[in-house]
Amino acid sequence: MDLKKYITLFCLIFFNINLACAQIPIHQWTTHAPGLRVINVEKVDDKIYAATPYEIFYYNTSDNSINKLTKVNGLSDFGIDIMRYNPHTDMIFIGYSNTNIDIIDSEGNITNISDIKNKNILGNKKINDIYFIDDKAYLSCGFGIVLIDLNKMEIKETYIIGENGSFLNINDITLYNDKLYAATSNGIFYADYNNKNLVDFSQWTKDTTLIHKDLNYSEIETFNNQLLANYSRNEYNTDTLFIYDGNNWDYHDYETFSIKRSIRAYEDRVLMSANYSIIALDINNNVIQSYSSKIEPFDCIYDRSENVYWIADKENSICKLIPGKSCDPIIFNGPYSNSVFDLEIRGEQLWVAPGGYSSTWAKNWMKDGVFYYTNNEWHNINRYNTEAFDTITDIVSIAIDPRNNSKVYVGSFHKGIIEFENFKLKNIYNKENSSLGEMKSSNYTYVTGMDFDSKNNLWIANSGTENMLSVKTNTNEWFSFNIGSDDISKLMVDQNNYKWILTRDGKFIVFNDNNTIANTYDDTYKIVSTIGGQGGLPAEANCMAIDKSGTVWIGTNDGLAQFYSTSKIFKQGVSYDASRILVPRNDGSGQADYLLSGESVLSICVDDANNLWIGTKNGAFYISNNGLTEYQHFTQDNSPLLSNTINDIAINKHGDIFFGTDKGIISLRGRATEGKKTNSNVAVYPNPVRQGYSGVVGIKNLVTNSLVKITTIDGAFVTHLYSEGGQAIWDCTTINGDKVAPGIYLIFITDESGKETFATKILIM
Repeated sequence: MDLKKYITLFCLIFFNINLACAQIPIHQWTTHAPGLRVINVEKVDDKIYAATPYEIFYYNTSDNSINKLTKVNGLSDFGIDIMRYNPHTDMIFIGYSNTNIDIIDSEGNITNISDIKNKNILGNKKINDIYFIDDKAYLSCGFGIVLIDLNKMEIKETYIIGENGSFLNINDITLYNDKLYAATSNGIFYADYNNKNLVDFSQWTKDTTLIHKDLNYSEIETFNNQLLANYSRNEYNTDTLFIYDGNNWDYHDYETFSIKRSIRAYEDRVLMSANYSIIALDINNNVIQSYSSKIEPFDCIYDRSENVYWIADKENSICKLIPGKSCDPIIFNGPYSNSVFDLEIRGEQLWVAPGGYSSTWAKNWMKDGVFYYTNNEWHNINRYNTEAFDTITDIVSIAIDPRNNSKVYVGSFHKGIIEFENFKLKNIYNKENSSLGEMKSSNYTYVTGMDFDSKNNLWIANSGTENMLSVKTNTNEWFSFNIGSDDISKLMVDQNNYKWILTRDGKFIVFNDNNTIANTYDDTYKIVSTIGGQGGLPAEANCMAIDKSGTVWIGTNDGLAQFYSTSKIFKQGVSYDASRILVPRNDGSGQADYLLSGESVLSICVDDANNLWIGTKNGAFYISNNGLTEYQHFTQDNSPLLSNTINDIAINKHGDIFFGTDKGIISLRGRATEGKKTNSNVAVYPNPVRQGYSGVVGIKNLVTNSLVKITTIDGAFVTHLYSEGGQAIWDCTTINGDKVAPGIYLIFITDESGKETFATKILIM
């Protein structure tokens, strides 16, 4: 090939690179944690680190960019209780809610210390606070004090200082006059800092000179050669601040009874984060800064170099307070909360119902509203921006119009259905303007499940009413149907337009209106249960899904079952028991087990390759449609999965699998994507494949089941692939499994009919 042709081809490649440069790599995880509530804030160089209860955000003051530290990109865990910065060692210390510990050094290296997490300690293991003395970190824990050597990155000693060596909840620690002072839930204790035997509880003394010696002290701080201690019972307007001058304790001159979330001392000021304000006092107890407009701080720091206060806020992420000028919030994007009850996706739109109901079918009174994710951004609809949500709680179900994605129906376990159009509230449906009814023993309208049929009629599970099944037709007429008296939850319409309604006790009511909604005389329903001849489910059901061939999959407390032909259910005299798949064991015994036998299946989702993603109480399984091949089993131990309890799963057209766990949402860029009608907008990513890249190459926007052939630039065959849905995956190897050499490779694509063809290129660096 001459140089001119080579340059021309290279330019064509870069056009393709631009199409794919923003693609998320296949098999990459992304967390979707709430970012509005920040519990701690620290400044390190030009970055403001902010800890949410889930992970770490950092805001770069030099370019205003926002990034995250998560379980995906280095953190060891999920769920944070405390974050502190040690300027002496230039380290960030993170304490998780399960008492796991990460320490981030100045180079960005993360060291995990899991000793406390793994230690079998009865009682409270929470890390309440961290106090640094040079290269030592003193952890205030629910059971005592833990000393960590930051040079060796190991636990050096543990001090159990309660009466007779019993556990005692330590809230905070400080060094004052060569003594360690510990604020506890039962007064204040102290010991000589230089004592070599602090593991002996008798070396610790309870301070009986306190005005109230047995109370809970939440904060203790050294400032201006004095000791400040805050009494708190974490109730509105009950905190009291005390001061110790080295001889006597007294009430502090500054009278504020607000709950104090944190107290931080600087050379010339002490900074208090109160319930709805921040207050800075100088060494004479004069107020030098007070701010209380639209904030609810958990923490605050002072940046002397810029004369700026950075506030960790409950609803505004972090706020930059410039004294006398402004207080501007810097919002971290994410869902409003980490609660997930129902996930629904249509195209790129993901909607989340965060509500739920108790095990006794009672309301939770959850006020989180509803969230949606589109164009890589989260948006929250709740009482803070939509007036109707002042009185609507417990959002439990979502349905997106398949013919018009701008219309979304949100079901509440409270006040019926809220209809959105173009993300704006349009209607609220209840007993006044629809066929929906109220709970027999209350005035609540419980909408627990929704789905569209093939004619775009919206079917609704309306639990606790006389007619528990309703429909809003495509002409906006409403009808309701009597289907029995059990409490009902999820609803799904299958390819025969049968309505599958899950009951509270794990059975199904399968309803058939014979496609004559207005004529109730030909309506019928059957019960699908664990009884042989009447469903024959292996155990109580939790969920259901339909695959692309029309098979209905049922998730039970004992694995999976399926109905290959649901039309049998309404044939007279025909048994309609579910089938189960036997999977041969790999131990050579010749025996087999039922698919996922023993697993409690909570959710099922079918991808564009017609394979199954299964959510259980033991992680997520990815299995072939015939059930015989388990491709993957993700758990907290082998992946960034936030929890092993997977409440729901949804997959968007790009192949992103969203796992709704009991600790929040995390997604994985999967292999299978939505198939296209033509091979006219094919994207290859990454392209070029740079040196050292160990992932796979995605070839997307293909017609379903396309054949992909890859050759060298001179036409020598390399390998062939088949698309999974609309995407083919290449691991950059030949047909024999050998890694390909650097160079340019041609990609030829054709569909099953041979009509839809396409050719493109890829550069291996």
